Amino acid sequence: MAVEEMVVEQDKAFHVETHGIDIIPENQRHGSPKDLFWVWIAGNLTFGEFVIGDLFIQMGLSLWEALAIDLFCAVAYVILGWMSLAGPKAGTATLTISRAIFGIKGNRLPALFSWIDTVGWEAVNTVLTVFALVELFGLIGLPHQGVGVTIAALVISLLLTYIVPILGHQTVVVMQRILAYGLALLSLGLFFVVLPHVPWNFAASAHPWAANNTLTFIFGLSVGLMSTVLSWTNYGSDYSRYLPKNVSAKAVVGYTWLGSGIAAIVMLGLGSIVGTLVNSQAYAANPVTAIVKILPGWYDIPFLLVVIAGLVTGNYLNSYSSSMSFLAMGAKIHRLASALLDSGIAVAITLYALFLAPAFLTFFQNFLDLAVLVIGPWTGMFLAHYFATKGNYDAPSLVMETPQSRYWFQGGTNWPAIIIFLVSAFMAFWFVDSTLWVSPVSKNWLGGMDLSAFVGPILGFVLYWQWYQTRLSTHHVSIEPWAAIKEEGEA
Repeated sequence: MAVEEMVVEQDKAFHVETHGIDIIPENQRHGSPKDLFWVWIAGNLTFGEFVIGDLFIQMGLSLWEALAIDLFCAVAYVILGWMSLAGPKAGTATLTISRAIFGIKGNRLPALFSWIDTVGWEAVNTVLTVFALVELFGLIGLPHQGVGVTIAALVISLLLTYIVPILGHQTVVVMQRILAYGLALLSLGLFFVVLPHVPWNFAASAHPWAANNTLTFIFGLSVGLMSTVLSWTNYGSDYSRYLPKNVSAKAVVGYTWLGSGIAAIVMLGLGSIVGTLVNSQAYAANPVTAIVKILPGWYDIPFLLVVIAGLVTGNYLNSYSSSMSFLAMGAKIHRLASALLDSGIAVAITLYALFLAPAFLTFFQNFLDLAVLVIGPWTGMFLAHYFATKGNYDAPSLVMETPQSRYWFQGGTNWPAIIIFLVSAFMAFWFVDSTLWVSPVSKNWLGGMDLSAFVGPILGFVLYWQWYQTRLSTHHVSIEPWAAIKEEGEA
């Protein structure tokens, strides 16, 4: 009972979490892999996934081709399950575990990229929540125009979004579970509303985004990867790190995959189906308004509740993991201070987008879409390290910011890993076809396809795996290869 009481005090719902990126002691580990199901199903029953599903239709694909990509993305969420395995093993957050790859100081680079990505999506989701709330105000007869209305919607959005992640891990887990039920019910309701009107024979466009239909389908697979699972990989272990160290790996992967995969197939599928019914120009201008126009009047409010709740649950994860990435950059502050500071920065970006530069939001979203160029290679390297070491981490060394850490390498940086990371990102850059950058390789040789979501992770995995195995064979080390590499750096 004493252990149980300690657990409750250390990580209790609706109380401020005391741990940041420090190692969670064994006697404070708690929870079940089933908790991950609720975290990830609520985190992915979002309007963002809905928009991505519609995007496959806008690319010029048939409904069945779009649904095939939706299924591919749901299956690909197994990657998020793999990324969650390191949490129980190391007992700390994802970007802190990444120090085992890049070094205590060198890891600040990927941690910075991760923080920019997460805090950026916090701001974008907050702006979208404000837009949805204003639309809801109009439907229920409240004022829905003017600066005052926008400010009121912003205040409500901030209260909905930030109280939970600021309190911490267990509050996030509990609220995700509660909101998952409502989101699932409302999402299934939307499915039954649109089902009778679905044109199942909806044909592919004569003007696909890439050179032909086949290339556009492959392009869609890449867009699906970068917009779904690869946008979450830097979050995985943040929510599994409180689990006991000897927890079943199959259960961690299985429940994470099941929750995120089910949510993905539901929301991506709904997006693709609705994409065959809405006006594409109206949808591009304002997707929420375009969808409301095709729904029966009685379902307008439930639909907006789906949009708002999904944006909020997604932002619970964005905000909490953003504060973890901020701490992994080396910030010497408490987790609560990190969460408050991080929230303040996200709010500043939100205010700028809402009141000073509305066009900035579109540019910022396009900029964040390019995050796959760094998150992709990092994901491949993270998985390569985990599987090469079988998840054996020297946990104390992950938070030891002195030369005594086994992950100090050369002056705190593992330079070969940094080079692999940058080379992989650079190579992925040449396979991009986006609003902000169209690679000549993509345009002239690939028929307009964007393959960066495949190139970055695969290259990062292969190059890091090869480097790591070479070091193992060179030093003839089988159990603690990091020790030999550290010794080489100190020589």
